[in-house]
Amino acid sequence: MTKLTSTQASAESIAGLVSHAEFEEIPIIDVGPFLAGTPGALENVAAQIHRASTEIGFYFIVNHGMSQDIVDGAMDASKKFHGMPASEKARVQMNEHQCGWQGGGIAVHGDSFENAKKAYSSEGFKFTFDLTPDDPDYGKNKRFRGHNQWLDTAPADVHPNLMAFLVAFEALARKLLHPLAVSLDLEPGYFDQAFHRSSSMMRVAYYPVMPDGDEVIGLPGHTDLSFMSMIPPATGPGLQILTKDGRWIDQPQVPGGILVNTGDTLRYWTNDEYIATPHRVLPSLKEDRYSNILFFYPNVDAVMECVPTCVSEDNPAKHPPVTFGEFHAGYAARNFAYAEKKAS
Repeated sequence: MTKLTSTQASAESIAGLVSHAEFEEIPIIDVGPFLAGTPGALENVAAQIHRASTEIGFYFIVNHGMSQDIVDGAMDASKKFHGMPASEKARVQMNEHQCGWQGGGIAVHGDSFENAKKAYSSEGFKFTFDLTPDDPDYGKNKRFRGHNQWLDTAPADVHPNLMAFLVAFEALARKLLHPLAVSLDLEPGYFDQAFHRSSSMMRVAYYPVMPDGDEVIGLPGHTDLSFMSMIPPATGPGLQILTKDGRWIDQPQVPGGILVNTGDTLRYWTNDEYIATPHRVLPSLKEDRYSNILFFYPNVDAVMECVPTCVSEDNPAKHPPVTFGEFHAGYAARNFAYAEKKAS
């Protein structure tokens, strides 16, 4: 696994370690000066986010300051959880709130344009924030708010290590809200209120080794629901990204880089100016693969109305206003029908 690092290095120097073609496809954005408050860095990062979000929908951030201990702890927790017997994990099968275990060979990604009728081989465990009694949604059975299912027989460090990842990566994602807003010619704080009680989730994914020649897919071509997704290095290759000209390219390996992609929520909010790019994961042929992902979501009550800078007389709004909770419910119904049936 490529280690994250706090060592300062420019995007240009890191790009030298990646093939020219890959760097042209997936930009590398150095967010270090912005996080340090360097004058002009906000606008510089914003311009790079705009280019990446309109042309490819993926970019790497480097010099982000993320703790390697948090990343390693979450990866260790994922391996411990997925190493438990299926009969144990089945006790916390994914519920209608998208929290819990998703076994291999169960789910069909209904939005996928690729192999949509065949269940995919990967497993996943998803969770959101544990609500405290002082939270306005505590105990109210509000969908997508605080319905985690933690396995009481899992090793004691699984829960705290996974939650540390969610908290740290969500905090990093929040820091990107200001340059992202500026990239759309909005005030830096435009999106802040929509994320003050976010419903972000984490998915710890496991791709078991599959026999050579077995016609399976790790995860079919799809776009993410998220406002943005943040993906530190997985334990092995497999992720592929679909370019505008229809080519599947392997995810480059960028030392110290966190891969970020725009999802359907940001695409909808920007009147399709920012794109949500399809990506997939190939089956693991030689060794088990583990990948941890943050899905950065707004408040469930946040109203997603096309931002004013992406609408004009010549380019009217393509989408009606909708709350994120409604948007999430539609996505879940299309892609995780078995969990929906559990709720009925």
